[in-house]
Amino acid sequence: MVEWFSPLKRFKISVGGIIIEYIADDSLMLKVFKTHHGFMVKLGKPDLSIQVHYGDLPSMYLEDKLFDVSESGGVWTLYRSKENYELTLTSPVFGPEPYRLAVFDTDFSHGDLYIRSHVVYEEVKRENGELSCCDPVEYPLDEVIFVNLLSRGRGVDLHACGVKTGDKGIIFSGVSGAGKSTIAELWKKKEVDLLSDDRIIVRRTDDHLMMYGTPWHGDAGVSLPEKAPLKAVYFLEQSEENRAVPLQAADAAFRLMVRSFPTYYSREGMEFTLGLVSEIAQEVPCYALQFTPDERAIDTVLSHVESLSK
Repeated sequence: MVEWFSPLKRFKISVGGIIIEYIADDSLMLKVFKTHHGFMVKLGKPDLSIQVHYGDLPSMYLEDKLFDVSESGGVWTLYRSKENYELTLTSPVFGPEPYRLAVFDTDFSHGDLYIRSHVVYEEVKRENGELSCCDPVEYPLDEVIFVNLLSRGRGVDLHACGVKTGDKGIIFSGVSGAGKSTIAELWKKKEVDLLSDDRIIVRRTDDHLMMYGTPWHGDAGVSLPEKAPLKAVYFLEQSEENRAVPLQAADAAFRLMVRSFPTYYSREGMEFTLGLVSEIAQEVPCYALQFTPDERAIDTVLSHVESLSK
């Protein structure tokens, strides 16, 4: 059974210390899936404020196409016009026209989200009088928005599992199939906080590199709105033995970049992301973690992390 919050007219989501506020127009109420419940906040000035509309999408001339993931099976396309960025979500399930359109100003501080009325949302229509109810924080829209906000000098989104043990933050990074969900399931048996099993944000705050949990979890279904100082990065390599092999900074930076979610269509965003992953690789000990898919791997990591603080 899908769990929702009661219908709201406005709410805020905070991920990685970045706050997005969603405000419904007069004909709409907003609901949020359980995944994002823990990331909702009441206080804090929003970095981005989005007005949410429901019904027909406005007619727009989409000019310069920056990035299109449809050829690889995705649903979103990003455009740039003189005064705005336009993000469309299109799926064969709903026909050739976009089922969502988001329009942002050039500094991504204000935006409008238009949700086309169709059968998916008719099921929850009229739950509050004559108002329709929609979830504006729907994959992949929120992830695309946060990646764009991060690339503007704020941080980087990594394909990784993140663990907070005591006051130490540890990242286990890997491409799909490397074992992030496997190692997350192993960590569940320990007294640690699992911040996410698939996406971790890293930001520099007060001259410290901090890691943050995100709502975008993987198969292990783990996500927490917590943070911790980043103390070590392990790149997962399944093996018949357990050991941590030190990496040179250049090798670690390359691996981080491959496992990040940068804005390929933005030169400034790419330069920032490259710079930040280089700083992470230089300032945080990085290792290739050759591990077996059992609890011995966790014991190896705990022992290794303990040795780093001596």
